[in-house]
Amino acid sequence: MSFYLSVTVLHLFVLNACLCSFCDYKKIVDLTWDFDNNTSYWSGVQPFSYTKRVENEERGYWYASGEFCSGEHGGTHIDAPYHFFKYGWKVGDIPAKKTDCKWYVGVLLDLRNETANLEMQHLEEWENINGPFENASVLLIKFGRSKYWNNKTQYFEIDGNNRYNFPGVSKGAAEWLANSGKFFGVGLDTPSVDPGNCKDFIAHRILNGKQMYVLENVKLIEKIPPKGFTLLVMPMKLREGSGAPVRVMAVL
Repeated sequence: MSFYLSVTVLHLFVLNACLCSFCDYKKIVDLTWDFDNNTSYWSGVQPFSYTKRVENEERGYWYASGEFCSGEHGGTHIDAPYHFFKYGWKVGDIPAKKTDCKWYVGVLLDLRNETANLEMQHLEEWENINGPFENASVLLIKFGRSKYWNNKTQYFEIDGNNRYNFPGVSKGAAEWLANSGKFFGVGLDTPSVDPGNCKDFIAHRILNGKQMYVLENVKLIEKIPPKGFTLLVMPMKLREGSGAPVRVMAVL
């Protein structure tokens, strides 16, 4: 009996410590888009849809239940390393320390005034201004694409030839991030870490090849500083998943 009591007391102590930690922060920003029938998905991928909805009071009380289907890679989601690396972690294999409720160093690189992709020089310029990136960081890249979320043509930047033209991460920048050893993952407010017009998915291959995950379609609308915040990354734990819906939150 004393053993169970001790465990309960320990759990309460940990919970209290976590709640106190939250109190030290000023604001929590949800960086996740809602999943519904309007959520943007790649062409040819099963979009999110409810296949069954039950909502009634026929039993004398309210009852609601639903069933849905969805591709792994749509909406705000995580690309597990397995997505482009045969020997990479699947979603269920990613060590908890890389995604779970240990908070990670969040850093943001704002490229709204740029028309090109993320290049190595942008990363070096960020360090010149803000100091070296810290270990255990997750980099968020803000291209300013979130404002187009409700218009798929603009969000994917689809041209007259039905080609995608949204920005992403260049090969050089991907190599810089992967070789630094400081990053667990990279997130951005576009449909893919690779530019829309790419053919070889080289950024995916480089990052996933270093067991780094990618967060795509991150909701970057509210103002977030370049550093000084922590990030929570909480994917649906699909054991065999190459990707999964994810809840991303910034704690300022």
